[in-house]
Amino acid sequence: MEPTLTVRDRRFGLYIPEEAIHTAISEIAARVNRDYLDAERPLMLVTLNGAFVFAGELFRQLTGPFEVAFVKLSSYGSGLTTSGQVSIDVPLTTDVKGRDILIAEDVVDTGNTIHKLHAMLTEQGAKSVRVATLLLKPDTYYNQPERPEPLAVDYAALESEPKFIIGYGMDYDGQGRNLGALYAVCDEE
Repeated sequence: MEPTLTVRDRRFGLYIPEEAIHTAISEIAARVNRDYLDAERPLMLVTLNGAFVFAGELFRQLTGPFEVAFVKLSSYGSGLTTSGQVSIDVPLTTDVKGRDILIAEDVVDTGNTIHKLHAMLTEQGAKSVRVATLLLKPDTYYNQPERPEPLAVDYAALESEPKFIIGYGMDYDGQGRNLGALYAVCDEE
């Protein structure tokens, strides 16, 4: 693993190594397995594109009768900051009524995506909705003035300072998703 690398026009430094990621995902998989032990038809709902790597590793470690579905929401354009607006690029096509849903998200920072998705699932009659994320940025998530009572993040594999991160499914302008470790931007403006 390189200690630093360049993606497009930015330098990124190694932030969390691959081994630590695997260990953290295994730990939350064990918790999910305990929590969903009696669930009849739990559904892991993967948010594309960023969560597919995390969700794949987590899904392989789940022991219950989990099914999987995908939805694509976006709040990042090209750049290092969220637009603040969540758009649904690929809608949910699976019936969630009466089902226990586990949202698999790559990163929870402002929380806009999980709040929109949670509201959508609740409106469609989901029995329960929980959130699993590879990376939680608590300093950002728990300090949103427009949202004084944020949703619970039930399973956070790792936590991060409010830095822009790539790797393990997360990208910078379409690149870096294939990196096995997490890298933080070194030259934020």
